[in-house]
Amino acid sequence: MVETANNIWADGPSEDPYEPDKRQIREWGTWVEGSITAFLASGGKVYATRAALYADLSQTANTMAWVISDPTAAYNGIYRKNGAANSGSWTRLGDLPYSFIVATDVGAGTPNAIQATTSIPVSQSALIILNVFESNAGTPVTVSFNGGSPLTVKTNSGNDVLAGGLIAGMQLLGVISGSTFRLVSDQVSSAIIAAAEDAADRAEAAAAEAADWADLAKNNFVQNSFTGDGTTTDFPLSVDPGSANNMFVNVGGVSQPISAYTLEHVGSDAYLRISGEPVPDDVEIDVRFGNKVTVGTPSDGSITTAKLGADSVTAAKMSAADAVAIRAKIGAAASGTAITNTQMPTGSVVDSASATPYVANASLTAVIPRDDVAPPQISEGTEILSVSITPKSATNKLRCRFKGQVSRSAAGTVVAAIFATGTTISGTAADARRAVGVTVVSADQAFMADMEVEFVPGITTAVTVSVRVGPDAVAGFARLNGSSVGRLFGGSSAATLVVEEIKA
Repeated sequence: MVETANNIWADGPSEDPYEPDKRQIREWGTWVEGSITAFLASGGKVYATRAALYADLSQTANTMAWVISDPTAAYNGIYRKNGAANSGSWTRLGDLPYSFIVATDVGAGTPNAIQATTSIPVSQSALIILNVFESNAGTPVTVSFNGGSPLTVKTNSGNDVLAGGLIAGMQLLGVISGSTFRLVSDQVSSAIIAAAEDAADRAEAAAAEAADWADLAKNNFVQNSFTGDGTTTDFPLSVDPGSANNMFVNVGGVSQPISAYTLEHVGSDAYLRISGEPVPDDVEIDVRFGNKVTVGTPSDGSITTAKLGADSVTAAKMSAADAVAIRAKIGAAASGTAITNTQMPTGSVVDSASATPYVANASLTAVIPRDDVAPPQISEGTEILSVSITPKSATNKLRCRFKGQVSRSAAGTVVAAIFATGTTISGTAADARRAVGVTVVSADQAFMADMEVEFVPGITTAVTVSVRVGPDAVAGFARLNGSSVGRLFGGSSAATLVVEEIKA
């Protein structure tokens, strides 16, 4: 058996692609031609479609047949009859042994999405010769054969072809490899050369620009020179001077006043614009810019308070008297007196308290109704978290945050509610301050319950904030930190309650 087409035209590494051996190509072609001759001499059968082949079971065992034009490309190939005449089935053994397949591009697609047709089905076992109808204008380029899926055209070295790499009238020789059409021939070298020349030009321009920036950094003047043409008024500068005040312009040997020119920008590019009529033909224009100005160190006491920027003075630079006044204001005297509520700015957190996290996985059966009759009541559900805090001011508000992972033994809703109680507390202590219902679609699914509420208790005595959790009236029970099977994550999953006092 000769080498297969996949081995002969293997890609090889991208930095050193394989070149096919002509001797192996001749051996492979001779083998294909011999296979076709032997097939026909032995009475092989040819069918247009696989359906026609499958409908004919009259052939004897081991009869060979070809399917050559089935609309489904994968159905074409070489088949063998299994079983006696008038029974059994057909088995596909391999691709049709065509040496070359000619594909035609008549321009049905686009230059970058070629649509080609063939008279016989294509496969990964055959070389395909494809004419190019139009030069490609972009990259990557794809080709589809007989309405099949688009294949990305790759060069012999495995790269996308460059724009202009495929020119009208050229013949491509390639093979189908997975989702690509891999060229045995390559794209035209002119496209590669053009790309290299463009890259070289851009590199030279970048080097020149870098040199001009370096001159500016060394306090050297940068000079750009142009020649008038009677039309152009905007001339590109090698670097950006920053301001027209930094430019010295000379036209035809005459120094120009600043009113005779401006500095313009198009994107990040800087241009010298000559005001008035365009500079006549062959008149030289010189522009020079640069020359940094050294800024000296201000003398002591020369900078006033008005000249200081915001937050520019640290405590170390304050006068002793100011430092004492500030310390007194914030209650940070040497005695260690704590900052008081009155000294705190509005909106700041003046106190906070956290409940002991709930890490259990107990079955919670006490129901919290899921209805709109009234808020959840403090007598409903099961309390899982509780914490007390004493407000510093009757006008301050409490911010309560709860988070917990809930589940249910059966589909339904898990309800969680926050309550607050205290002597003469504002609001109805029995009513939930906030509630949330989490719908569990099926048993033991876990979801996060998350809620927050702010309210003014109106008292400066202890306020107890609690969270109660329970299932709705649907059958089943609620759990936290796991499922009905048990707890998960070894106690690291926990329901939490944090209460903060916010300055009014």
